Amino acid sequence: MKKVKIIKKSVLTLRGIKCFLEREVKPFGTSARIDFPKEFIGKKVYVIITDE
Repeated sequence: MKKVKIIKKSVLTLRGIKCFLEREVKPFGTSARIDFPKEFIGKKVYVIITDE
């Protein structure tokens, strides 16, 4: 799996948003997962981690 450098920011600006979902990350073996609808299969998604 590719490692991604995490940059902490307090403001986020996005364009071209098609949908906004709020999900809870759940344990999956030794990793984690997020459930998304099938309509997003094959699409590029971005996951934003909040302090809450």
